[in-house]
Amino acid sequence: MRVGRRVVAWVVAAVVTIGLVAGGVLVAWNRPERAPAVLPALDLDAAGQPAAGTTGARAAEPAPAAGAVAPARQTGPPDRLPPPWLPVTYRLKGPLPSLPDRAQAWKLGNTTDPDRVAALAAALGLSAKPKREPTGWTVRDGRRALVVNRAAGVPWTYGTDLGVCGTRVGGGPYLPGPGIQCLDPNAPVASPPRPADLPGQAEAERIARDLAARAGLDLAGARVRVVDSWAARTVAIAPAVAGTPTSGLTWTVAVGGKGAVQYASGWLATPQPADTYPLIGVQAGFEQLKKVRPLGPMARGDVPTPVRRPCLPAGGPGVNPCAAKPLPPRVATVTGVRLGLQLAPAIPRPGRAADVAYLLPAYLFDLEGGWTDVRAVIAVPSRYLTR
Repeated sequence: MRVGRRVVAWVVAAVVTIGLVAGGVLVAWNRPERAPAVLPALDLDAAGQPAAGTTGARAAEPAPAAGAVAPARQTGPPDRLPPPWLPVTYRLKGPLPSLPDRAQAWKLGNTTDPDRVAALAAALGLSAKPKREPTGWTVRDGRRALVVNRAAGVPWTYGTDLGVCGTRVGGGPYLPGPGIQCLDPNAPVASPPRPADLPGQAEAERIARDLAARAGLDLAGARVRVVDSWAARTVAIAPAVAGTPTSGLTWTVAVGGKGAVQYASGWLATPQPADTYPLIGVQAGFEQLKKVRPLGPMARGDVPTPVRRPCLPAGGPGVNPCAAKPLPPRVATVTGVRLGLQLAPAIPRPGRAADVAYLLPAYLFDLEGGWTDVRAVIAVPSRYLTR
């Protein structure tokens, strides 16, 4: 009889213990997840779009640069104007796919391992050692130079004549911001001859991939495009981060005659995991696509180059900024959409470059007939984005 009571007591105790453990597990499972952090003020204009969830076509404006005297609704240095809005109508080729409703963001700082700078310089064939400076690193070898900036994402530029589009003004750094960068109308323009020994597209891609790999870029999942730029083959490498394609983090390599690298640019910061965010949904992303400006600045504003002189748009939106001619309308067809990451730098403090940038979850729309074949729309709800 006593044995039976002991068995019953043991069974009751076991049931209570299992219930408590299960209850604890259930409590843990039902515990609400930590809300993702609200991001710092981001320069979404630099990403070419307004914040997700905004109702107007125009994005909120970043703070004026240090010392700038900006009129109403104009930001940055006083001689820069927003890029023109080119007429584009977007249509769907088929139904939009179902994509995940949450995705992880990534963070980019403004520092890198000096060994990566040295490896990049060696891959470019520069024999000099990197020189550390307050703004980053420089490597000079005759007329050739590599400039690595201590800024968000650690952007770098290599070339012989970095004033690609415009005139040098004191040799200072290019100031990122809105504006159309055009050639000085008073400067002579001469088309370079097409090299007879220009490599084919496959060889140019091989050269660019080899350079990127030697510089430490992970090419797994990278999207590579080769464009004929007359005097060079321009190779654009958009890397993937943790298997997710990116927009805005592209490495560019211009391969000229005899396979020589004429110009190159990219990023050296290593992405670090950030929070996971809910997403606005593919349909809402398509509505945002209709609101973003269809074409960004003609020259890159994310890589430091000598100061360029922008020409002033004479005809307003939808007009060629360097010749007052109406631009033809475009109809872009959305042929597909993927979940990717869009680079968005923080708004810099007065007198200083931005020291952090984020790779935000974004919808990458594949296009036919537009000004570009891929367009990114940030998928993070606006409540997590600040200015």
